[in-house]
Amino acid sequence: MTTARLRPGAVRLSFVLLCVLLTAALYAACIAVVVRGNVQALYPILPWLAAAAIGGCALLALLAVGERSRSRLRDRRRRLAAERLAALARAMASLDDAKRERAVRRLVKHLDLTRNALALIADTGAHEQLVAAGVADRVGLELGESHGKWHRITAAGVLSLLGSGGSIGPLTYTLGDRDPDVAYAAAQALAQYAEPAAYEALLDALAAEAIPPARVAGLLETFRCPDARELIEPRADADETRIRYWAAYLLGRLGDPRSQPVIERLTHDTSEDVRASAADALASFPDETTLRRLLADQSWIVRSHAAKTTGATRRLSLAPRLAELLEDGAWWVRQNAAVALAGLGEAAVPALVSQLHSRDRFARNKAGEVLVQIGYAAEQVDLLRDGNRAGETARRLLVDLGRAEALSTIATAARTTSDPILRARLIGVLVEIGTEQAAAALRAIGAKQADGVRQKIAAEQTDGVRQAIGAKQADGVLEAVGGSHELRG
Repeated sequence: MTTARLRPGAVRLSFVLLCVLLTAALYAACIAVVVRGNVQALYPILPWLAAAAIGGCALLALLAVGERSRSRLRDRRRRLAAERLAALARAMASLDDAKRERAVRRLVKHLDLTRNALALIADTGAHEQLVAAGVADRVGLELGESHGKWHRITAAGVLSLLGSGGSIGPLTYTLGDRDPDVAYAAAQALAQYAEPAAYEALLDALAAEAIPPARVAGLLETFRCPDARELIEPRADADETRIRYWAAYLLGRLGDPRSQPVIERLTHDTSEDVRASAADALASFPDETTLRRLLADQSWIVRSHAAKTTGATRRLSLAPRLAELLEDGAWWVRQNAAVALAGLGEAAVPALVSQLHSRDRFARNKAGEVLVQIGYAAEQVDLLRDGNRAGETARRLLVDLGRAEALSTIATAARTTSDPILRARLIGVLVEIGTEQAAAALRAIGAKQADGVRQKIAAEQTDGVRQAIGAKQADGVLEAVGGSHELRG
């Protein structure tokens, strides 16, 4: 019968937790005593409580100092191990066969220590000397023949550090391992190589099921092989949909302009997933004609991705088409179209204003939200201060915004402005909007602000206000804020 051995760190943590729990229990008991009114019983144990608190703090300080010392000691040991391994690598060529074999076996036996030491050796010459001594070959055998999972994962890490071209074969074979952790360790190791053979092995792994393709694609994104484009493009013609999908994805991330014809061809693919991936890839080399076609694709998935790419690449001429997508039947298409329009800024204003009169409530609402988001609604509030034609145009736009359920800017300005004439005009806008939300906003303005509007109107003898905001609106303002019939004249 064997017993599990507790790690020192676990023992220390358990001890600290026990001390904290005991201290908390003591203080809880004291609170209970105080609550019951028996304060006298608390005095004898106060020294013990103070001693427990001081002792706990001292213990934690000692543990922190001890952990710091142990950390420094571990770092020193690793540096020493790296120095010894570098010295051994230099001496490998001068050792006889028997001694060299014993040294290699020792390194393979303690692969975790070997990996940590190799990671600290910056001299690539030492790595090459170890490879020449046969270390990489022996570690490759461990990768394929060892029955220990973590030993094999460590072996893959050692091979990635040694960087021997001869290790690409064993690592490639391990990509199909039944254990996904071992297979992914081999993939991570291959991603450290610059050879096209390693890159191609990872591309082949996209079609396998041992490793999730998204994880392999993530490694390929960081793997900048000089021949990457030439290796990826042929896979755009693969029979498997999944391979074509990832080919479009990787070519988009690579961003080589020479791949644009391949991406354009993939936008005509029979699979909607491939077309959507190609739509995303167009962000690296946008083509307005292709994007316009994808925005009208029969698949909502493709339209959604095309809308996102249109916004990311700021295709201003496509703003009207994006505004039309606010009426799309798919929520994701509408949402991505709204986000794209917000990214286009002022260039999207005409298309958004036209959607304020859409029969689709969602389209009206989203158009209003975007106009508020890009600051256009606030600009109209500022223009409303003027009594000229620009102010009248701003008033009509604000009314349309309010009826599209985008009242926030109007209502906030009406509550917070210190200009009573502007407040009166904004109240007039809210009155003209005439919705339940507008009525609630009018009530939120408050009686005090409404009194201020009435006093200003009385001071201007009503006629001045009628001239500023129109006789019909003045009457509406007076009714909204409780004006009297005498003031209307």
